[in-house]
Amino acid sequence: MIKGSWGKKAKTISDNNGNWKTRIKTPKAGGPYQITILNKKEKITLSDVMIGEVWLCSGQSNMEMPLKGNLPDEPIEESEEAIQSANYPKIRMFTLKHNIGISPQENMEGEWSVCSPETAGDFSAAAFFFGRKLHQTLDVPIGLIHSSWGGTPAESWTDLEDLKSISSFEKIEEKLDELNNPLSPYNVWMNELEQMDASKFYENYEALINPSYSAENYDDSSWDSMHIPTWLEGEFKNFDGVIWFRKTFELSEVDENAAYNLSLGGIDDEDITFVNGVKVGLTRNWTIHRNYALPKGLLKKGKNSVAIRLFDGASNGGMYGGQDIGIVKDGQLVADLSGDWKYFPTVILNNNKFSVFTTAQSFKVMPTPPLEFNSHLPTGLYNAMIHPLVPYSIKGAIWYQGENNVSRAEQYKTLFPAMINSWRNKWGKDFPFYFTQIAPFRYSGKDNTESAELRNAQNQILSLPNTGQAVTLDIGSMETIHPPNKKDVGERLARWALAKDYKQKTIAFSGPVCTEAKLNGDKIILDFRIGSTALVAAKSGLKEFELVFADGTSTDVSARIIGNQVVLEKSTRQLPKAVRYAWKNGSEASLFNSAGLPASTFFIALK
Repeated sequence: MIKGSWGKKAKTISDNNGNWKTRIKTPKAGGPYQITILNKKEKITLSDVMIGEVWLCSGQSNMEMPLKGNLPDEPIEESEEAIQSANYPKIRMFTLKHNIGISPQENMEGEWSVCSPETAGDFSAAAFFFGRKLHQTLDVPIGLIHSSWGGTPAESWTDLEDLKSISSFEKIEEKLDELNNPLSPYNVWMNELEQMDASKFYENYEALINPSYSAENYDDSSWDSMHIPTWLEGEFKNFDGVIWFRKTFELSEVDENAAYNLSLGGIDDEDITFVNGVKVGLTRNWTIHRNYALPKGLLKKGKNSVAIRLFDGASNGGMYGGQDIGIVKDGQLVADLSGDWKYFPTVILNNNKFSVFTTAQSFKVMPTPPLEFNSHLPTGLYNAMIHPLVPYSIKGAIWYQGENNVSRAEQYKTLFPAMINSWRNKWGKDFPFYFTQIAPFRYSGKDNTESAELRNAQNQILSLPNTGQAVTLDIGSMETIHPPNKKDVGERLARWALAKDYKQKTIAFSGPVCTEAKLNGDKIILDFRIGSTALVAAKSGLKEFELVFADGTSTDVSARIIGNQVVLEKSTRQLPKAVRYAWKNGSEASLFNSAGLPASTFFIALK
């Protein structure tokens, strides 16, 4: 029997495995209450139970990023004040432990935390600001179920049956079956290696790798060579784990009084770097270019060495460059270290475990797996981190992801809605699904377009019922893929929920949405669904409107606001086929509504 302290009860009978499920009528939002579960032999009482609005919060690192930030490199704006004032006992967050499943799981690990100045720093920042806005506006308890994993693609969060309908995933089921076979050559080989829980990585540094690899005169002649800079995926498809890199170099002279730096460019995900056997730097942020100051007297005339322990935890990895790689003195490169480096993989990350290579079993003879058992495993995160939640009643979901699908925008147009529909089908209802459009970031270059194409693919999801998009075109950062402004992200998502699900009619929830582009003589007229009272240009004026022609070329075009329309001045006789806006990785918003909400990147055919 189940009894609620609000006076309702329910009965049920468990199956042969002890599993049971029932429903009990609940009162209006409030609490704290108690729930008592009892049979003839046992009695369990759950205390401090709140009843209110529950939202699922999921995605990759921009959803996972905690309110306290990833310090010191990636702070969250206004986090200190938010944490200090986070005395909200009616806001609770349940954070799922990372897990991967080849098949759907019934159980998960995690715990509820009551929001307080002591706990809020570990809350997802985007989810915290979303939940705080709902709580402050509605004055009801808010439950936030946080299930996210940095660096993960949408296919990992999608149910198998829905994923099989997507191009390039048609044969995924047979590959999963092979991966699950304990007698496959890959699994037999992996099981013979020494293994260690991945959560122990940082506290078991010495056990995981041979520290002699960093030694000044270590003999790396048996190691293979790789040209640097590069991404690991050029050599190792989907490799996650630890690889050591070494390079020796000659200096014809050394000024003992000069300041020298080691410039390495970008490294994904993290590095520990040694020069002549001495540790000179550690960085755990793949977006930051490494530029380590060297202690005076460390370099010497003649032979020197650099050793790097690189750890790639998810997605692409490698020493990808982006600036000079070498020894720098007074801003000048005095020793170019680009080119061939020696490398040796020592640890592979698989199934939340590190498998350590030995001399008898090197990476080069490892059987090829059908799939990598890591956070990129198609359906793997749905199985372990979404499916176990399905029995839990939720109001809706918020989502912040897309960066890991940024090179596959066309596929995302079908993959993302398939993921949303797979969740809704499992819960048995078209619950509201509000997502964050990825923010501007340099990716392959500020003027390239892959992220704009992904943002446009996200736009198309709005054709699904009960969806909404929080646009971040005005709050990105070229220096980090993790914009520090998570307050606007959370509150813009909350605007959708408050307006659509809680009927707060005065709340603006969307920036301007372009609905039509019409040719009118030498002008092109853009119509908008404004989302507020008026269109507003940025202080610097309207920018980044382009005409696109049938041959694929494009040209910038001047734009101005007239009433509730944007008018483009067509200065060429060539007839355009479409108009696009903010179509670069590094684009910034220049069109808003009077509520301060930006228009999204868009690509719209001309009528």
